[in-house]
Formats: sequence, structure tokens, C-alpha cells
Amino acid sequence: GGSDGHDPHILYTLSAVQILALYDRMELLDRDSIAGYVAGLQQADGSFFGDEWGEVDTRFTYCALSCLKLIGRMDAVDVEAATDYIASCKNFDGGFGST
Repeated sequence: GGSDGHDPHILYTLSAVQILALYDRMELLDRDSIAGYVAGLQQADGSFFGDEWGEVDTRFTYCALSCLKLIGRMDAVDVEAATDYIASCKNFDGGFGST
């Protein structure tokens, strides 16, 4: 986490990566550690937990894939499973929910 007592979360991880990308400071990142953390959140169905507590939400899949794309490490996860998961969340009306 960010300091003692702060649990890591995919939302905050993506925000940190985005901020460093905006300010051209990507050299401050440990890309392998980030990729490992994000990969560890992916589930067998392709979805991602937001953190160690196991909440699944389509926004966490977005955060995970966005983070990995920014650091050039899409190879760390099963992208096909992630996109299949997103497709499984399509509702009858064309919108998307979380399963």
C-alpha cells in the first residue's frame, strides 16, 4: 500500500500510473511489481478483484487492463479471458452490468 496500514487497490494503482504517465515520470514505476500485483487480481473467469477482499466489478477489469496497457505489460494477464468476461456482462438492452 501507500504507507503502513493502507491496503493496495487496483483503483489507486491505476490512478498512480496515470498521474506518472501524465507527467512523463514512468521511470519511477516498478513495472514488474505492478504487473505482478495486477495479474494476481485476475480470476479464472477473466474478471479482476479490486483488492485482496475479493469484490468483482467491471470497472476493476477496466482499471487492470488500462494500467497494464500504460506500463506495456499486457502480457501479464489473460486478455482474452478478460474480454470474454466483459462480453458476459452485456445486458439484454445493450448496456453492461456486473455479474
